[in-house]
Amino acid sequence: MNSQELEDLLLSFLVLLLLFSNFEIKLMPLVAPAILTAFVFHELAHRWTAERYGYRAFYKRWDTGIVIALVLGLLTRVLTGNAWIFAALGAVRIYAPYMLADREAFGKIALAGPLTNIAVGVIALVGSQLVSGTFYQILELTASVNLWLAFFNLWPIPPLDGYKVLRWSAGYWAISIGVAYSLNILT
Repeated sequence: MNSQELEDLLLSFLVLLLLFSNFEIKLMPLVAPAILTAFVFHELAHRWTAERYGYRAFYKRWDTGIVIALVLGLLTRVLTGNAWIFAALGAVRIYAPYMLADREAFGKIALAGPLTNIAVGVIALVGSQLVSGTFYQILELTASVNLWLAFFNLWPIPPLDGYKVLRWSAGYWAISIGVAYSLNILT
């Protein structure tokens, strides 16, 4: 990972941390594990899966999305008391200069992010039943954010992951969105 990619991930992470904590510093320690696992792990799963297929991949922030997220978040925080979360802050860019793009590979690369969110969400959900207090709050929030992100990202709308998965395999898409939906309603 180069310094630019690390900077892009860190900036996107910090913006999401502000939004999900409703711009309240005291909530940031509770929210940080959820954002780390839901956002950073999701993007790294795409990156690592693409690299396994021989593609060059890296996370690139979208500055316009960051500005929109901050403006909408601050505006809705002031008007309603709760920040509205716009989470299109960047994406993993995949390059295949000497290979033809493979629909199956791109489908599996797209599915890697939501599957990571589902795995983390289930682990956090189970873990939350074994602890109490602050640890319960952190794990419950981590499960909720991860499972919601998995479900949201599987919607079959471009440029979301679900669109790419559906283009590759309707069966895998149906199963994955069904699992994500079912788990999402548990939290």
